[in-house]
Amino acid sequence: MPVAVAFTHPREAPVFLHRPDEVPGAGQVRVRVEACGLGLADFGFFQLDALPRQPLVPGLEAVGRVEAVGPGVTSSVGARVGLTPLASSCGACQACERGLERWCDAATLRGWHRDGFLTQTALVAADRVVPLEALDDAAVMAPLFASGWTAFAAVRATGLGAGHRLGVIGVGGLGHLVVQCAHAEGLAVAAVDLDPHRLALGVSLGASSGLDGRLDAVVVCTPSTQAVQLAARAVTRGGAVVLAAASPAVRFDLSLFDTVMRGVSVRPAFLGSRHELDQVLAWYRRGAVVPRVACLRLDEVPGRFWALRDGGFAGRLVATMG
Repeated sequence: MPVAVAFTHPREAPVFLHRPDEVPGAGQVRVRVEACGLGLADFGFFQLDALPRQPLVPGLEAVGRVEAVGPGVTSSVGARVGLTPLASSCGACQACERGLERWCDAATLRGWHRDGFLTQTALVAADRVVPLEALDDAAVMAPLFASGWTAFAAVRATGLGAGHRLGVIGVGGLGHLVVQCAHAEGLAVAAVDLDPHRLALGVSLGASSGLDGRLDAVVVCTPSTQAVQLAARAVTRGGAVVLAAASPAVRFDLSLFDTVMRGVSVRPAFLGSRHELDQVLAWYRRGAVVPRVACLRLDEVPGRFWALRDGGFAGRLVATMG
């Protein structure tokens, strides 16, 4: 039976689950997952007093191969595909019509409303998979389908054009992709991170160290109250704070007076339009946006789960199914 890693109880480390293969229904494919990206959003479920569902398989982004198809599906068995967090949306509301389907009231997300991709096989709607090339590196590409997509959406949410200066707080799995997307858009980048190895990664990608000087916007890439408050203080008058990291266990507060009187706007970033995902994939093909990954095997995840909190690696943590 295929193996998944799942949360079964609040505030307890994930465990292995064995599940039978599911048979694809009409419009569905079963994907043999090759690599799944993991981050602080996944760790955030461990901190909850109650899980959104039990058991809960985390994992928002993955790459795999189609191994079975349901009726009416034209995908080829063996085709490599990318998997995103957005499982479904209504397709008819104002949000969907405006290209904002990730904020549709009826949207369902992997790793939250439905099982994520930290599993050897996953059943997915055929129209939600992203075709890839046969020789693509699954482990390197997996972070593009949530972290990379969100990184570009965060840069776009700032509203900045080439020549402006962007701050990035947190140069982890998401933040190092924000740095790369910002450079691809012609922005200058300044970055901070408490982990010297991650900050060094940001500098190696072209960011300057520290948030000194004029910052037209700041992207917060870590689910931290203090990081949000730092961003609001660091951005110039009339600038934007973009929240690109999410955790179900974190809240923040800002001075209403200071925020209003300095004209600071607070904007969310989560995924983006399909066109933006296509742009991220095009940058990857040109070598402009390439995830740096630290890999571990699926059977190592429960024992090394704490690395998501404690660090010890640079870039994105990726589980390979092996």
